[in-house]
Amino acid sequence: MSRTVRTLLQDAPQLDPTVTGGSVYDLFSEDPELLVCAVVENKRPIGLVARNAFFLRMADTHGRALFGKRPITFVMDKDPLIVDVGRLVSEVSRHILTDRNSALFDGFIITQEGEYAGVGTGVALMKILQTESEERNRKLVALAEQLGRARIEALSANQAKSEFLATMSHEIRTPLNGVLGVTQMLQDSGLDEEQARLAKTIRTSGEVLLRILNDVLDLSKIEAGKMDLEPVDFDAAELVQASASLWRPRAEEKGLRFTVAQSKDGAKRLHGDPVRIKQVLFNLIGNAIKFTSEGSVETQIRVLPLTPGRCVLRIEVEDTGCGIPKDAQPKLFTAFTQADGATSRKFGGTGLGLTICKRLVELMGGTIGFASEPDRGSTFWFEAPLKIAASPRRTAAPSDPTGSHAPQARRRDAGPRILVAEDNPINQEVIRGFLKFRGWTCDLAEDGAKAVEAFDAGGYDLILMDIQMPGMDGFEATRRIRTLGDRGASLPIIALTANAMRGDDRRCLAAGMNGYISKPIDRPRFFAEIDRVLGADSGSPEQAAAGAA
Repeated sequence: MSRTVRTLLQDAPQLDPTVTGGSVYDLFSEDPELLVCAVVENKRPIGLVARNAFFLRMADTHGRALFGKRPITFVMDKDPLIVDVGRLVSEVSRHILTDRNSALFDGFIITQEGEYAGVGTGVALMKILQTESEERNRKLVALAEQLGRARIEALSANQAKSEFLATMSHEIRTPLNGVLGVTQMLQDSGLDEEQARLAKTIRTSGEVLLRILNDVLDLSKIEAGKMDLEPVDFDAAELVQASASLWRPRAEEKGLRFTVAQSKDGAKRLHGDPVRIKQVLFNLIGNAIKFTSEGSVETQIRVLPLTPGRCVLRIEVEDTGCGIPKDAQPKLFTAFTQADGATSRKFGGTGLGLTICKRLVELMGGTIGFASEPDRGSTFWFEAPLKIAASPRRTAAPSDPTGSHAPQARRRDAGPRILVAEDNPINQEVIRGFLKFRGWTCDLAEDGAKAVEAFDAGGYDLILMDIQMPGMDGFEATRRIRTLGDRGASLPIIALTANAMRGDDRRCLAAGMNGYISKPIDRPRFFAEIDRVLGADSGSPEQAAAGAA
């Protein structure tokens, strides 16, 4: 806090208006530290005598003769700067520097309620300002040190948070893989109607838990600035096909009419992040279906030209659901917020979906919004500026069974020979059960070291490699296998792991693996990744159909 003028009061004698100039001359001469005196009459200051200005007047031609015997009122400054003791030093210094520069050299008078209280000097003012400046500098240095420590603590806390989320993601996904995996196998094992209903409830609940886990991880990554887009070329028609195949059955279960339409205008081949675009689109469609009890959900996908090389992807999802109350609309995109408590109790959810959608759309440089009327439905839309793909879609070259990644010694009668490196017994059972749907078998290795030994001892066509295992982990095991001659260098290895944070797939590929499957395992994606890595002939058409069922 800045000091007041009271701190500038100097010990100086008061001058009576009748005192002569010669007496004042003697007063200044006897006390070299005395710089300024005030002339006071009836407790009221009427003038100021500054040492330097006074001596100059007295030293002038006939100065002593003119002013030595006359009253000091003849030589005093009749219009000095007068300030109250309660004013801030900082205010007075600004006033002197802008309007009364002379007061910096001649001094000023200090009053209290109009009566004389003392005098102040430029020297005292400069000392106070220097002291305040030094104090501010010390405080700034201390604040900088505190901010530095706080930043280090924040970085440490953020790192701890990231590690905690990664660990919790892994630890939750591992048992969740068992729940969802075994449930998928139960659903295909010939259950009666009641058992099938219960198994479906288990799977639905597990999928909801997985969505919540993914939402929390996504929001954490976005807030930490670690969410990156991965733009690639893709067809706009892929959004139509993916939306229709995934959501039409769910809409029909509720008796809703579901349509996905793509306009004929604009480019069809785009360059952007289709994974994140689908994430936003699927969230909007999922919400529309969830909050619509009767009627329809209609999705419109348009590609609008912007420049010769750019376009705007606009997607609208319109429903005939319950709508959104007017008072809830302003906070709809706020994290952990839903329309009202009744909505949360009836439909569930964390209230993170739309927040994540907004952040993702903004990350793509786009906008998202909605229009809604209570009890009449809602229309959610988003626009994302994208590049138009420079080249047409490339057709994948036919697989070469003699290539560097071709499966080795594949047994076409019994399928590929597969080694599963997995330490969790439940996950072993799930993977073994999934492979059984195609009539395949597998060998098991409980850690990375045993996986290396098993590979070295026998010929395998594929290794499904867990990452976190006791002793030797999946990364090290993969590196060891890659050093075991041509056979180890060309063997297809797929990471099968609960490490599902953004970038884990790239780390697995960088470690020498050929593919990546996150837990909980989705069976169609599981076999699609195996087919991709092994080639189209990894199983018979009948086996492939059974796996995708």
